Amino acid sequence: MTRTTAAIAASATLFALLLTGCGEDKTSDATSSATTTAAQAAAQIDSVKAGAFLVSFRGAFPKLAEGKDDAKIASILTETCGDIKAGKSEDDVVANITKRAGGATQPSAEEAKAIYQMAKLMC
Repeated sequence: MTRTTAAIAASATLFALLLTGCGEDKTSDATSSATTTAAQAAAQIDSVKAGAFLVSFRGAFPKLAEGKDDAKIASILTETCGDIKAGKSEDDVVANITKRAGGATQPSAEEAKAIYQMAKLMC
């Protein structure tokens, strides 16, 4: 599967999860296992959206998710939403995503843009 296909699949999964989660405020086990710090940071973001982001991120970007716990992945969403709400340009936000999502494997430009699009839907 190519990276572009993975990004499209992530977006489709994310959209389906958003539609499923509309009107509900239940947390998943994955969201519940996040640390208190991540939970406090994610308090600004609906728990269903945070859970959907976690599932989508892990499914679409398994190499980027490798070695990251739920709290680290949730922080990618919360910090990206903070950048978007602060009015930073798309290029700046994508550059920050590259730094946040990096680790043993760095995201490609396409992956960083796909993560940006996922996060933008959640914010």
